[in-house]
Amino acid sequence: MEVILLDDIISLGHEGDVVEVADGYARNYLIPQKLVVKATAGNLKQLEYRRSAIRDRENKKRIQALELAETLKEESIIIRAPVGEGGRLHGEVTAQNIADAVAEQHGIEISRHDVDIPTPIREKGNYLISASLYKEVAAELPVRVIGLDDEENAEPTIEQPNEVAAEEESPV
Repeated sequence: MEVILLDDIISLGHEGDVVEVADGYARNYLIPQKLVVKATAGNLKQLEYRRSAIRDRENKKRIQALELAETLKEESIIIRAPVGEGGRLHGEVTAQNIADAVAEQHGIEISRHDVDIPTPIREKGNYLISASLYKEVAAELPVRVIGLDDEENAEPTIEQPNEVAAEEESPV
């Protein structure tokens, strides 16, 4: 059955696309959820009138995705993981771990499905991971994997700067 997408659907396409789907999938899920409408002559004609509004929304989403990519590129995402001998992790860092870390550290929600880890991360270190944000917009995420007990990037306490300042002021 040919349908017109009313919203972006990960496995099918983007708003305004005309796609072919199984009849049962359309009748039992997509149409009741108001995600699509049948591609009838009237709906296709109405789609042509809506094309400019759809293009405007796509441009807005693309601009937001580009800004988001710039924001994510600037700061490292720190992932703490249990480490064994030789800097090897117990297990590996997954796309879900990275998506959760981005949400926790930057307040930005990305799907684990959009995170692309080319090789499994099984050791401490710095990695550059790609994440798809919107259609052709991808962000390069600098990821730093450290051990649970490592103090490398621990937040400095308030006492540390005060101690340094007090040492500098003493006339010795």
